[in-house]
Formats: sequence, C-alpha cells, structure tokens
Amino acid sequence: MNYLEIDEILYIHSFLINHFWWFAWIKNKWQLESVLAHIENDTYYKLFIDKLVHLFHWIIQFHCFNDWNKRTAIAATHLFLIINWYEIQDFVVKMEDIAVWVAKWTIWKEDLKKIFNSILSSFWY
Repeated sequence: MNYLEIDEILYIHSFLINHFWWFAWIKNKWQLESVLAHIENDTYYKLFIDKLVHLFHWIIQFHCFNDWNKRTAIAATHLFLIINWYEIQDFVVKMEDIAVWVAKWTIWKEDLKKIFNSILSSFWY
C-alpha cells in the first residue's frame, strides 16, 4: 500500500490556497502528522477503507489549516486513492457535500465508511 507524506498534504493545501489566491497557514501540523501516522499503522487501521475514512474525517475535524480544510481533505483523499490504484470518476464533486456534513458532525465515521464503501464497491467486484 502506498501512503501520503506530510509534505504532500502541505503541498496540496498550499497549491489550492495559492491557486485560488488565499493565504496558506497551517495551524496544527502535529495533528496532521498524527493522522498520517495512524493510517500507516495497521494496528489502528488494518483495512484500506478505514485508512481512507480516518484521513478524510480527521483532516476536516482537526482543522489543521486556517482555511480550506475540507478541500484539502478531499484532494488528499483523492490522491490517496490514486496512488493506491483507484480512479473515481467525479470524486471531488461527490465529496463536496459530504465534507460539509463531516465538518458539521452530521456524518460520523461509521456513516462515512458506508459512503466510501459505496463509492469503492465497483472496484471490488
């Protein structure tokens, strides 16, 4: 399995901010490092889907950046899928509302896992 490095997440965030003329600022780098360390540790998250859910959920909930946490979570999760050989059509568009619901605590990790299972189900048959 391929994993993301913290520098890749920081690059994604910086690219998004700079591309759209926003000010990039990381508030909680150690929490972002924690998210990445957890998904690499199979003791915590053995299944790819659990790693995916954790990555998406906690980039949003830890609010590691001053702004654009949801977009960064979507882009980072998309990259995590791509480097592990999953290419989802319209993934970014599909995840926009879901990211908002995660940020508002309307969707919990269990619900998010069901959503990701549904999105990825076409790869498992």
